[in-house]
Amino acid sequence: MSESSKLEKKLYWDDFYKKINKEAWKIMPPSQFAVFCCSEIFNKNIKHVVDIASGDGRDSIFFAQQGLKVFALEKSAQAVKLLEKRNLNNENLSIIQIDALKDKIDTGAPKGLSLAYYSRFFIHTLSKNEVKIFFKKLSEVVGITDYLFVEYRNEFDANLKKETEAHFREFHKSNYILDIANQFNLDCVYEVSGTGFAKWKQDDACVTRQIFIKTIKKKL
Repeated sequence: MSESSKLEKKLYWDDFYKKINKEAWKIMPPSQFAVFCCSEIFNKNIKHVVDIASGDGRDSIFFAQQGLKVFALEKSAQAVKLLEKRNLNNENLSIIQIDALKDKIDTGAPKGLSLAYYSRFFIHTLSKNEVKIFFKKLSEVVGITDYLFVEYRNEFDANLKKETEAHFREFHKSNYILDIANQFNLDCVYEVSGTGFAKWKQDDACVTRQIFIKTIKKKL
């Protein structure tokens, strides 16, 4: 992606969240994926969540309200301002402005903790090259006791009805994501695809949900 395209995408998202900022009091309920992941996280006895590309913060706020320690990582300055306005001083939520494709994915969390890395509707905003960069950076920080939860619009969603304007959307095949993750020692332990998982108004997105763990492959 060219530098001009990157700038265009950055300006687009800043403008998108700036518009939402005018109605910051309207906090949407958590996504269906966040509710699903919350149960999984508690079952795995994990108490810390890293929400990558947290956007307007609806899921970060939800996780924090459940008593989890949350690190919301977001690139857009406007989205960060919005989340700070919505946070209501919840001590469980730390907001960090980070570009997940350029900066080190670092929360400052104490060493030795098991973390749940969470990324909803971010992967489908990335080009194929950016997907590779993203999983490479994740592989550098995800530990063997951590879990990675992702959800994204897949190729079957391309022609379905959308409620929101035409964001930057790439409709990656789940097998492509699996292959890239596997290249960086992230193995899928759960996957499901279909509609009914991310419904909003008339937008019943066809999505893929995946859970990954870090494995250390032995050299032959």
